[in-house]
Amino acid sequence: MEQRLALKKTLFSAALTFCLSGITACDDTSSANEEFNAPQISSQADIYSSAQEAGLQSSNSEVSSPESSDSADLQTSSTSFESSGDTLPLSQSFMTSSSSVQEASPQSSATIESSSQPIAAQIPLDENGFATVADVYRSLAPSEKAVFVIRHSEREDAVTIETELTANGIKMAEDLGATLKSDEDFSYITSGFVRTNETANHIAIGRGTPSPKLITNYDITGNWFLKISADELATYADALGMKGSSIELMSRWAYGEDYPDALYDLEPRAKEFMETVILKNLPKWNRVSIMVSHDIFVMPLAVYGSQKKVALKYYEDYHWINYIAGLAIIVNENSELRFVPVKGADSGVIDYLAIYMAEHSITH
Repeated sequence: MEQRLALKKTLFSAALTFCLSGITACDDTSSANEEFNAPQISSQADIYSSAQEAGLQSSNSEVSSPESSDSADLQTSSTSFESSGDTLPLSQSFMTSSSSVQEASPQSSATIESSSQPIAAQIPLDENGFATVADVYRSLAPSEKAVFVIRHSEREDAVTIETELTANGIKMAEDLGATLKSDEDFSYITSGFVRTNETANHIAIGRGTPSPKLITNYDITGNWFLKISADELATYADALGMKGSSIELMSRWAYGEDYPDALYDLEPRAKEFMETVILKNLPKWNRVSIMVSHDIFVMPLAVYGSQKKVALKYYEDYHWINYIAGLAIIVNENSELRFVPVKGADSGVIDYLAIYMAEHSITH
């Protein structure tokens, strides 16, 4: 019985791998490649052959349908959370990644150093390690400033600079904005793409403050962590035999595998972003800023800020960063940084295993 169950899991994993092959994380550039382009399974024989050749193991995740993925009882190796209802003190969770930043001279950059600064706030986390943007916003001390770096809202299928949000994407952004209503003005920083501009605009509409001033920052167009283009990244991943293409490559890299020809080292590059983009510009921005970027940029930041604890190991759990999810960067009066992975929708992840199971009426 156990052998038959193991074979069933292996065959299912192979089928999923075939269906999700060809996925590319190119949402961040002007590439014409679609972000998710899954070919069809050609035959049951191909599934079995793939399982034998690759020795694939099924995911340990227990998932529900995409509509209820936020409450799914996921148990993966990339998480250390017991339930979606946990409320963890930040001083005891992965989100204590604080940094002390020394003021830089005009000729030198700031230096981020580790700090054990205690944090009193308590923020509920879901099973994937994400807090809601609204909870983090409400937890801010008056003396703290925050930049919410999030992926844009749901977009149309074509991936170009001009790609717009879907009707659902507009609603998602406005619903997020409605949870952030207050008397204070926010700053809105975008990559300049139509979908990031629209996301910022509709968040502002949801807050009741339409037509905000948008600040374009070209450092967040998505290439920050890449040494090569997104198209080249997909080719690079395919040459390595990665069924998940550049999404699999980026998730493996973010959690510790080294690809020096294609990607910068995550930690020093993320710290450079904090120094040269966030801290440099923070005095120009309001106390709270919404920075709207792309998955290929936001996903590594969420992994970095969580100390690799968020559940975004696509190569194990088939999770990818969701729309309007990302990382909150919080800076206190002493220029100390702390990080909180955040979600603006029901879940911080897109669960492609759950989607596949739902589409093929597979139960567990």
